[in-house]
Amino acid sequence: MTKDRISIGGSTDIHLNENTQTYQLSAQALYEDYQSDSDTLSNEVLASARNTNITTALGQVQLDLPAIDSGAHMHLLQVGGQVQRDTLYQTKNSISELISDEVSRDVGELYFQDDWLIGAHWEILTGIRYQDDQDFGDHVAPKVAVKYNLMDASGRDHIFRASVGSGYRVPNLKERYYVFDHSNLGYKVMGNPSLQPETSTSYQVGYQGQIGDDLNLSINGFYNDVEDLIQTDNENAIIENGISIFQYTNIDSAYTYGGDIGIDWQVDDRATLQATYAYLKTKNESANSELTYRPNHKVMLALDYQLSDTLQLIPRLNYESKQLIDTTTQSYSPSWWTLDSQLNYKIDDNFSLYGAVNNIFDTQRDVRDTSDYRPIDNREWLIGARFNWQ
Repeated sequence: MTKDRISIGGSTDIHLNENTQTYQLSAQALYEDYQSDSDTLSNEVLASARNTNITTALGQVQLDLPAIDSGAHMHLLQVGGQVQRDTLYQTKNSISELISDEVSRDVGELYFQDDWLIGAHWEILTGIRYQDDQDFGDHVAPKVAVKYNLMDASGRDHIFRASVGSGYRVPNLKERYYVFDHSNLGYKVMGNPSLQPETSTSYQVGYQGQIGDDLNLSINGFYNDVEDLIQTDNENAIIENGISIFQYTNIDSAYTYGGDIGIDWQVDDRATLQATYAYLKTKNESANSELTYRPNHKVMLALDYQLSDTLQLIPRLNYESKQLIDTTTQSYSPSWWTLDSQLNYKIDDNFSLYGAVNNIFDTQRDVRDTSDYRPIDNREWLIGARFNWQ
């Protein structure tokens, strides 16, 4: 498997004449080429050879208009656009597995955004995005967000946010045509050319601020109302030669809601503790069930401890609760947790060494169990060096 990525970008200020305000023009281009060769052996003889090539070519341009400042209010306006072309080529034994030798997708987008600063505390961000897709036509998605900044009597910052917006996601070429062949793990995921775009309305609220000299807190909540949600489900599995074959599908109506809380605590001069907890509740209204592959609980706990001026230890604990994988049988993949640890040794300001062990207790999925979606990677040992060239 190889993946090549080339990107280039830049920006410049534009003055129409000496007395006009400044326009800022920025542009970026990207090209990515992914190639994968997968051979299947039977009794040490080549049984099949699958070759895949996926490319993405993208160009973006954005113009920041001069600020409109009336004293108490200020408008920061942006307008921009993007063009993108994706291609997918996949063969098995030199014969195309797609509906044609090569499938492609062309899409163009235009957007406009107004960042409205009101006094010293309020900010209102409004925007609209227009998309024209070769296969799915055009779509308009608006959004609006409000932010309130407050500094308390102790000089601590508090930020309150709320937003509502329309979401739109077109199924990509992988979801429509690609064959994810993991037969060695007991399953395949097939693309579905009949997929429709996913639309949603999202509501979010949040808080971020300092609640003590050494403690930062963030709290966020959300609710999403989704139509034609794109996902896979074990309910749709077909068994062939002991291999479970799944396909992407659209769910007519679904919703998700939940939130997360995070703290960043400077315990003392040497130790910093970070902790996050995320809760997610989902509903597939068509099946009157939870959505698949979405755990209800996720936890991360990390300690950054400076053992000495040159030695740093960073252990990290991750937890994920069980997740539904089949709406018909109501079968779940088990919960899991992993512990990682990294030790950094600083030689000087430009050179350091590190050693790490990921998944210390070797938590890994049982490939013989089609209901097990715990991590694939087993225990991993790493050693390396970092050098900053100045």
